[in-house]
Amino acid sequence: MQKSEFIAKIKTLAKTVYAEKSNPLADAEEIQDQVIKFPIIEKFPPLKGVMEDLFDFQYEPFVKDIEWVAPRPTTFRIKLVNGADFFLIYQGENEEGKGLFIAQVAGKKYYLESLPEEQQASEAIARLLRFKFADTGKAEGGDDLDLGGDEGGGDLDLGGDEPAAEPVGDDTGVPATVDDL
Repeated sequence: MQKSEFIAKIKTLAKTVYAEKSNPLADAEEIQDQVIKFPIIEKFPPLKGVMEDLFDFQYEPFVKDIEWVAPRPTTFRIKLVNGADFFLIYQGENEEGKGLFIAQVAGKKYYLESLPEEQQASEAIARLLRFKFADTGKAEGGDDLDLGGDEGGGDLDLGGDEPAAEPVGDDTGVPATVDDL
């Protein structure tokens, strides 16, 4: 057992004991469910470290759920409270035993072993949290595209309705249409 795992277990036990003392009538399983908000973090300890690095030890109020979405490469979807999400992709461990992750935020990848990219990823996550996404709300009818619209925007002549007029003064001898042959 590593030092970080031991510390995590002590914190969990301390929270459980505190919850039992504060509400002695609660069921033990209910208390355990209250203590562990994100059980996936207990299964993957390196994930907790990267979450604390990205959110500065305050990720619980901003994260709604953490999902394990792919086994290889191990990929986690982090769902934020405003409906946005981003991905953390586990890349193994470096020489010091720290987990290497790639954060994919709004389609851009940040390699978190480098401090500048970790800071850029934190700023990108802050932007996701700052701006609430608009609901696109597709129409129930399906794939109806309204390219013309009634909002104006000028008339665009794509041709096809009227035959093209012969240019004035064109004496090249080439007929303008097939009917002129």
